[in-house]
Amino acid sequence: MSALSKNSKRFVAATAVLGLLLVALYLAIPAAAKHYLNNYVLKDMGRYTGTVKSVRVRLFKGAYQLNNLNIHLKEKSPQTPFYYSDSLDISVSWLALRHGELLVDAALNQPRLNLLDTRSDDNQQVGEGTNWLAVLEEILPTTLNQLDINNGTIHFANEETTPKVDIVLSDINATVSNLTNVKDQRGRRVANAKLTAKLFSEVAIEAHAEFDPFQHDDFMFAAKTDPIALRQLNDFSQAYGSIDFKSGQIELYTEIEAEAGKLSGYIKPLMEDVNIASWQQDVVNQGDNPFQLTWESLMGFLGLLFTNLETNKLATEIEVEGTLNDTRLNSWQAAWGIVKNAFVEAVESRFNQLTPLTDDSE
Repeated sequence: MSALSKNSKRFVAATAVLGLLLVALYLAIPAAAKHYLNNYVLKDMGRYTGTVKSVRVRLFKGAYQLNNLNIHLKEKSPQTPFYYSDSLDISVSWLALRHGELLVDAALNQPRLNLLDTRSDDNQQVGEGTNWLAVLEEILPTTLNQLDINNGTIHFANEETTPKVDIVLSDINATVSNLTNVKDQRGRRVANAKLTAKLFSEVAIEAHAEFDPFQHDDFMFAAKTDPIALRQLNDFSQAYGSIDFKSGQIELYTEIEAEAGKLSGYIKPLMEDVNIASWQQDVVNQGDNPFQLTWESLMGFLGLLFTNLETNKLATEIEVEGTLNDTRLNSWQAAWGIVKNAFVEAVESRFNQLTPLTDDSE
């Protein structure tokens, strides 16, 4: 047998062994990643703990997937999670790679966030007690460029109030892009965020923001809602404000801008056809006591008094001012806004176009 033939056989054998090692390594990566995440990243996150059921790796696409990510309070069962998603997809941004940057894009598929308000701070489930940014940095292999949220849900509940509060924001779809230090033509580092969602499965909500991901004290934010039937808010308004509604609707517009940490903006609530006190609803059906009925009747009378006769709307503008560390809502201006809307000039159902985000809004 010639030396060339022996060398060929050795090469084939070495290639086969190397191939087997690569296959074994490829098969071992998901299990190793799952073990690392469950035992070193998610196991102890301050007040929270979590698990991922499986990890899928696609090396040739530069992507991996975390399936059934479940995060919950350490004192609570995994069946009542703080956060759950069917999958978290993470992949190399090929567009950024073509520009010489190693960045990743991430997508949360059907994420569900469950917020729980309680009298005891120890039982509250609102995300406090964990450095979520540090957790995210452990999960992501490099800088995040874009985040997509697909068909998400936020659930807010308080089971200790009378009545119990249960509010769901569903069909959340959002994109947050340019989360890097890439600058625009004017030298600004601008990330964009756009969100759509539905409250009570039917009320459309839209939001848009621009911000510097490295300077958290500079941003612009605008949001609006379609009209919300006030009766759908009765559990919340009665539990937290001792008021329930017989009829009416509310819509909201807001724009807030921060520059070097200094805030400016407004919140504009507009209520139409508001009817608060109802003998059948409050006394016969709900059994409200005389003090509750008197309070609601007073609120109803004031609402009727300050409703604009032409638009049939009770409205105002609440000025937002101050700083990120000391935000103030101008209550006196809000009160004057109610009077002005009723007797001087009606508040319009649109953005004030305070920020460039709403230049084309009507």
